[in-house]
Amino acid sequence: MKAASLSIVSLCALTSRTTAFIPSHSIHFQQQIITTPSTRQQRQLLHQHHAEPLERGSTVVVCIGPTCKKNGSKKALSIFEELTPDLGITVDTMNCVSECAECGMGPNVEVRKLGDDGPFYPIKNGVRSEEDVKCVLGIE
Repeated sequence: MKAASLSIVSLCALTSRTTAFIPSHSIHFQQQIITTPSTRQQRQLLHQHHAEPLERGSTVVVCIGPTCKKNGSKKALSIFEELTPDLGITVDTMNCVSECAECGMGPNVEVRKLGDDGPFYPIKNGVRSEEDVKCVLGIE
């Protein structure tokens, strides 16, 4: 078979001569995967850096996909819904906020600050407890 006789060097040379279109969102997710800290590091970062309070009109989107749901997103959602009415922050849900790039680090919450322009918004990972939710909202 001719295909089986290709060496890795000739395959690389062949690949470098072909042009391929890589969508920008794919590149973005690859960069996220490469630069995403471990779950433990994410939780430490979440609590080390207390966010500024979200402005009225901002939105938080809680992932309710299967992995995040299994990891506690329903509880986080109920805490968000309890804390946000007085703050003027909208709570929304989505089946997957990270298109599976960060599923293992859930429950994930996408933070859409007032005035931010998508399509990619910051995602906070491991939002499980009331303390985590307050940290995302920038309160206490």
